[in-house]
Amino acid sequence: MKLGLVSCLVKDNDIEHQLKQIERYTSLNHNCDLICFGESFLQGFDGLTWNYGEDIERAVAIDDAVIDAVRELAKTSNCGISFGFVERDKSFLYSSNMVIDSYGEVVDVFRRITPGWKEPRANGMYKEGQEFHTFKYTDKVLGTAICGDIWDDHFLKCLEGMKMDALLWPVYIDYSVSQWNEMSQKEYAERTRNLPYPVLMINSFYEDNNRAKGGCYVFHQNRIVQALPLGNTGVLEFELD
Repeated sequence: MKLGLVSCLVKDNDIEHQLKQIERYTSLNHNCDLICFGESFLQGFDGLTWNYGEDIERAVAIDDAVIDAVRELAKTSNCGISFGFVERDKSFLYSSNMVIDSYGEVVDVFRRITPGWKEPRANGMYKEGQEFHTFKYTDKVLGTAICGDIWDDHFLKCLEGMKMDALLWPVYIDYSVSQWNEMSQKEYAERTRNLPYPVLMINSFYEDNNRAKGGCYVFHQNRIVQALPLGNTGVLEFELD
């Protein structure tokens, strides 16, 4: 199974731009079984206002036309797609990640468990998921954790006891390249020390120098197995045996 971890330009609150990015990378990387985008990719990490009346309109339900468009892209390109988005479920909002297979079918939706995705002023309609789970993709078993989920010691312990072939880890991180290279990437690798499977980190890229600077990494038990270095856009291909 070949996965393509995609670091590409994101524009906050510009779903049309993100859809074009998905279309571009699926067409260029249809040799991959699954291409993966970062945290809150569809709306952008700062795509919300924290005014509930506005944000409920910006969020997307799993049966919305936008999701149908991504499903069609997956089907026509014969390539699965994983992406983060702000999900609307009835009146509630979640930071979620969806996986669509190459037939255009939704095979998984995971809701971030930790609250670090939202501003303190967010009201009780902005929610978190409850637990990790796994799902089958082709002949592999995958799981998802979103950004800060791995930084919670209790939840990390839960992941250590789970059986899967790989963990998708969409993130939004805005370290400088020097800070990442000198210190932070070692800390991220360290969090995977006791996880018995590869962890696939996917970050987005913003034009603002103070925002996320791209890069994708495959960590395994405190090692960097493969990398698209921070500061770069592109696709990191990883073969999962």
